[in-house]
Amino acid sequence: MQSNMPRINVSHRALFVLGVALLLLVVAHPAFASNTSGGGLPFDDWFTKIRQSVTGPFAFTASIVGLVGAGATLIFGGDMNGFLRTLIFIVLVLCFLVAAQNTIAAITGQGAEITALSNALADRIQARLA
Repeated sequence: MQSNMPRINVSHRALFVLGVALLLLVVAHPAFASNTSGGGLPFDDWFTKIRQSVTGPFAFTASIVGLVGAGATLIFGGDMNGFLRTLIFIVLVLCFLVAAQNTIAAITGQGAEITALSNALADRIQARLA
């Protein structure tokens, strides 16, 4: 009885290249992928400032106010055209993103303030033990 499975032809060269690529992925040390320098791109500082301003406490408060305002406008706004409704949905999504990032950081403890506090406590404990 013959099988109706299609026969796959793979060249030895393709197998060799795939094997070398897999070997390089397995052998490569994770430190090769790390970046310890500050970036060095001319626009790196701008993105850092934008990230800090979007994840700060003022942005979190503004996002909560925006959520309430956009939600109330959608619920009690009455008859709106499609463009205004689209703008309100964009504001709503942006507020959700900023609020979610700050909420997750508060829940999981991945904020900079918590890390700085834990490092300071670890330094004090280490100083007392020494």
